[in-house]
Amino acid sequence: MSVYNKVGALATRAVGEFPSSNNLRLQNLVESQLEITKTESCLNALSAKFALYRESPLPLT
Repeated sequence: MSVYNKVGALATRAVGEFPSSNNLRLQNLVESQLEITKTESCLNALSAKFALYRESPLPLT
């Protein structure tokens, strides 16, 4: 189970144990932050990949 799934499961469990509008807002906030973090991770990976691509010499054709 990834870190993202663990945090999401914990947030869901906490909300399930103590239902309230504050907990629902907290769960939505956690889920939104997880999506942002996943997106940032993907963007960082793509940036690193393209940085390596730019630094490698292009073959002469």
